[in-house]
Amino acid sequence: MAIKAYAALEHGNDFEAFEYEPGELGRDEVEIRVTSCGVCHSDLSMLDNDWGMTQYPFVGGHEAIGTVERVGEGVGHLKTGQRVGVGWFSGSCMTCEWCVGGKHNYCSQGQGTIVGRHGGFAERLHCHKNWVIPIPEGVKQDDFGPLLCGGITVYTPIAEFGVEPAH
Repeated sequence: MAIKAYAALEHGNDFEAFEYEPGELGRDEVEIRVTSCGVCHSDLSMLDNDWGMTQYPFVGGHEAIGTVERVGEGVGHLKTGQRVGVGWFSGSCMTCEWCVGGKHNYCSQGQGTIVGRHGGFAERLHCHKNWVIPIPEGVKQDDFGPLLCGGITVYTPIAEFGVEPAH
């Protein structure tokens, strides 16, 4: 079933209504019904092809919040109707030393949510199961969205280098 989205059809274009066929849902993929999606500077950089890797038509959006609509047969930890989020990454190989060691974001085969695929400026989004983040009850979706990108960008070096509150 076609997904309705907003896309820049070519470099220099604004976002406009767009539909695309997502293909079959993979064994380890999740389809998310998007309820909100933040706008990040990276979305704007991709829109303008600042990094030379944007593929058009371009559907931005990598701070997507929504509910699980469907799961592939290999997905066991996420359930239909569960509230989830997706950040910059939406896939990785799951077999390299980085993925096996829990540092999937270093995977050389990592797949950006808006790099070579369509992002969350859409009614639905497909993502690998390991990149879907369950959102705890009581957390507002508008508060959680920015944590999927800018929040993790700031948090990661703090955690990696053991920065303490008094530093």
